[in-house]
Parts: sequence; C-alpha cells; structure tokens
Amino acid sequence: MTATEKRWRINRPDERLVEMLEKELRLSPISAKILVARGFDTVESARAFLMVDEHSVHDPYDLYGMHDAVDRIKQAIQNKEKVLIYGDYDADGITSTTVLKTALVDLGADVHHIIPNRFIDGYGPSERLFRQAYEDGFQLIITVDNGIAGNHEVQVAKELGMDIIVTDHHEPGEELPNADVIIHPRHPNGHYPFGELAGVGVAFKVAHALYGELPQHLLPFVAIGTVADLVPLLDENRYLVKAGIEALQQSKHPAIQALCQIAGVKAQDIDEETIGFGFAPRLNALGRLGDAAPGVDFLMTQDKEEAQSMANYLNEQNKE
Repeated sequence: MTATEKRWRINRPDERLVEMLEKELRLSPISAKILVARGFDTVESARAFLMVDEHSVHDPYDLYGMHDAVDRIKQAIQNKEKVLIYGDYDADGITSTTVLKTALVDLGADVHHIIPNRFIDGYGPSERLFRQAYEDGFQLIITVDNGIAGNHEVQVAKELGMDIIVTDHHEPGEELPNADVIIHPRHPNGHYPFGELAGVGVAFKVAHALYGELPQHLLPFVAIGTVADLVPLLDENRYLVKAGIEALQQSKHPAIQALCQIAGVKAQDIDEETIGFGFAPRLNALGRLGDAAPGVDFLMTQDKEEAQSMANYLNEQNKE
C-alpha cells in the first residue's frame, strides 16, 4: 500500500457518555471526549481519575505481608540490629532507597544502604554483596525496587543467617524467593487494589506503615521516582505525583534546590517534564557510569554546599 492509499479510521466517541461526563463532572466537551477516548466509561472512574486527593491512597496494610514486615523492622530497631537497604541503580531505585532509609533514620534504626554497580554485580541482588553484608554484621536486609527475581541470592542470605524483606514492583516469577517477607503490589497471595506502583511507591507504603501516618515529607522523592520509572499515572500514583510535585514546588530541601539550579528551572515551575527530562536523567547517569549510591547521600543531605557540589557532579556525569 502506498502512502496515498492509506486511510485514517477515526472512532467517534459515545456521545451519550460524553454528555453524561460533561453534565455530572462539569467538564468542557473536549475534556469529556478525551476521557471517553481514554477508556473511562463511567462517571465514577472518570471522577476518580480527575479528583485525586489523600483519600486516593490505599491503606499500606492492604499489602500482603505488611504487618510482618513492620513487626520485623521494629524488632530490628528495638534490638539495635544493623539494617541494610539494598537498592537499584536507577532513579526509581535511588529514590526508593532514600525514602525507606529516611524513615528508618527517623525511627532510630542503625541503617545503611548499598546499591550494586551494574558493571560488577549486574541488576538485582548480588551474592557477593550479600556475603559482604554478612561479614559486615548486618542482620536484616531490605531490598527496594529489586529482589523479586533474586531467588538464589535470597537463599544465600538466609543460609548465612540473615533475615531479608523484599520490596519490589517488577513482575514476579512462577517461584518467589524464600524471603522472610515479600511486599509487592501484585503478590499472588495478596489483593492490593492497585498493582502499578513504582519501586519508590512500594517503599513509600512501607514508610507509611512504619510512621503510622502519611509521610508528606517523602512525597517529593516519590514523585521523582514514579515519573522517572514511567509507571501509569493512575489511581494512587496520580495522587503521589500530584502531591509530590506540589511539595517539590515548595521544597527548601538542599538537594531539590540544587537540582533546580543545575536543571535551570525555578522551583515553582517544577512539573512532570522537569522531573522526566531534568531531574531523572541526572540521577540515572550515576548508575549508568558507575556507583549510584552517592545519589542517596545527595538526596538525604541537609548541607547546602554539599548538595550543590554533588549536584554539579551529577550534572557532569549526565553530560558524559
């Protein structure tokens, strides 16, 4: 078929449904048509998409295994055990590590983090790093944004005598790892109402459960990781990004201000494009060239000079 023989086929929206959305939700005709074209076929589903607020966030204890995870983490804090957060080397993994480590620091844990080097250890759990963690005296490992496919490595950790909690959002395999707890929005034994959280979203749910309330101060990092990982901005992801962007626009955090400076954007102008094309590539650059662990130190620092120095380093890595 030549170009001149091609014909566009345009499906006309259901006018009755368009009119209903216009009336019930007080929308313009074009907005109603876009929603219908996107597959929203009821007033309820369209309203949930448009009118997100804190009530859009599901109870973290709806996640299978959350009670057990919180009990084990609180036990580690009480007994002053060494806890290792094992992250991933992309922006989602860096923000996931930041979110959970911040929560554990706030709660008084003896917590450290490590992110594998993609050139040495590859993606996901590393037997070498798990053995090193054992040698270093860690008693509990918590993975974020990885681990659901690390069956062998998790078994090694268990045989060494460490406990391990896996938090992840990637597709589970037919056989799950032999972890003490697995927190996953699509856990085969669970019934969580939304399965499309980013890794940072799952880490945020754990933090939410640990704090006992929604940790608003962590929303900026959740927004960055969620947008960077390209998960669907539906359901609670929509609220997490919307509220996170609003928090970013008001943030006085040294790392956020430094990111704005190197990205050439004013804080009040931050939007999803700023995250996707300004912040995320600079965080991703660390793991693409080498060690991504400093990205967590950067996001957690409260020192303005250190934040600016590290932001400049991120910028150079991104250029390279």
